[in-house]
Amino acid sequence: MFDEQLELARLLSGRLPSPDGIEAIRLRRLRALLSYAWRYVPYYRRLFASAGLVPGDIRSVGDLRRLPVSGRDLLRAAGPDRISREVDPAACRVMYSSGSSGKPWPVYRTAAEDRLRRAVELRSMIAAGIRPRDRVVTLGPVVAAGAKQTLRRFGIFPTCFVSPLLPVEQQARQLRALRPDVFWVYPTALRALLHCVGALSRLIQPRMIVTSAEPLDEILRHKLSSDRPVELRNFYGSVEVGRIGWECAAGEGLHINTDCSILELEEEGAVPGAGQSVVVTNLNSRVSPYIRFRLGDLCEFIERPCSCGSPLPLMKPPVGRQWDVIRLPSGKLISPWALNSILRSVEGLLQFRLVQKRVDLLVLQLQLAAEPHGGLLDSLNARLGQQIGEPVTLRVEIVDRFVNGALKFRAFLSELEDSGGQKQEAGARCRAPAS
Repeated sequence: MFDEQLELARLLSGRLPSPDGIEAIRLRRLRALLSYAWRYVPYYRRLFASAGLVPGDIRSVGDLRRLPVSGRDLLRAAGPDRISREVDPAACRVMYSSGSSGKPWPVYRTAAEDRLRRAVELRSMIAAGIRPRDRVVTLGPVVAAGAKQTLRRFGIFPTCFVSPLLPVEQQARQLRALRPDVFWVYPTALRALLHCVGALSRLIQPRMIVTSAEPLDEILRHKLSSDRPVELRNFYGSVEVGRIGWECAAGEGLHINTDCSILELEEEGAVPGAGQSVVVTNLNSRVSPYIRFRLGDLCEFIERPCSCGSPLPLMKPPVGRQWDVIRLPSGKLISPWALNSILRSVEGLLQFRLVQKRVDLLVLQLQLAAEPHGGLLDSLNARLGQQIGEPVTLRVEIVDRFVNGALKFRAFLSELEDSGGQKQEAGARCRAPAS
């Protein structure tokens, strides 16, 4: 408990130590997490045993790679054995993932873990340039009303929530009345809003737009920046870990909160144009630990410091999930985002979706602002085919509008039988953790 209070005070101070200081914090908190999980969580005690390890064998952050990787399927199958024997789950707060994979995922947190998570979020927001008196309006996940009650009591980060489940016209009325300084939004919800109002400046004129939970493609980014001057920020997180990364004003990548989590990239299964699958260890979790947990997001580390001077390392924003890949007849895998540079040059493109029907058949659906001029589709088909480089039929379809039943829009869908499958959980090789 005392350690948690010290960590909370450190996070709320907003001060970051040197890279060596951050590494010392990581190692201290990692050792405490591993000892706790081994003692109180049956799943992890068995995991240690399967690798012939005890917590004392992990003497550095790099040694963590000696433990097998765990994924949602393994932890789901473990049932209550993934929960600490020291904690009553009924007394915990339960959060769920968005369920975009079709299997909503419950995550348990104690009140102390909630406080730490909010402190990390607060520090990230301030570092990204959000001011304490800014009115923040979110259009995305529905958040519990009491989540920022303490901050609101002091008039800090006054936050309002607009439900993305409301009709778009009603969302627009609420946003116009709230007049946000900072507009925090899922790209999917933002696209639906822009389809209704045209230019965002006709509705609200925020100083900053923050996107999270899904990729912000160049088409939407250009549409926002060409409307009026606005600061764009990208945040990255997960329901299991909380805030993992955030973008500063320099815009050179996402800063990784390496003092609160350990990120690794799996060496196997790298996807050209997208990166490698993320494996994360949440240093602040106890009731339901996440140690070498496969998130499945595809990312790349940036091997240089940010010009802003922060000691936190950089990563590129995630561009999709591990299973969001095009499978070619040769067995080669490529990321749909590898085609993005060609697609964003299409005049009047509002949104696109790529659907893989077979390994040799792709359907590209385009929503355009106007009817395509003669030869556009043939030229696009030829350029994309050259980029793919294999005998694949590409069928281009024009759609009036995309109908999306979820909060997150998926720009790539695969109808192959093995799509969405998880790799074997143990024995994965990873790149060194970001530090």
